[in-house]
Amino acid sequence: MIVLREARPGYIMPVGVWQVRENVRNAMRQKPYLFNTLHEALKFIGGRFEIPMQRWIMQSELLKRALYQRRITDFFTGGSRA
Repeated sequence: MIVLREARPGYIMPVGVWQVRENVRNAMRQKPYLFNTLHEALKFIGGRFEIPMQRWIMQSELLKRALYQRRITDFFTGGSRA
């Protein structure tokens, strides 16, 4: 799970860990949105945030790894191996 939280200049009061924790706890009580891929989830989220999704990706090591890290299956040349 990755939590993305926008904080823009219009937010007048800094928040502490307690408020963030309570907001995440409340979100976890809600029915989840389900997506088939990370790309679908990011497209959905990107339509709701003011900060462009590409900026989120470039600032997040977790998102960069999830999107760009090579997997062992990337090196298979085809066919199934038992």
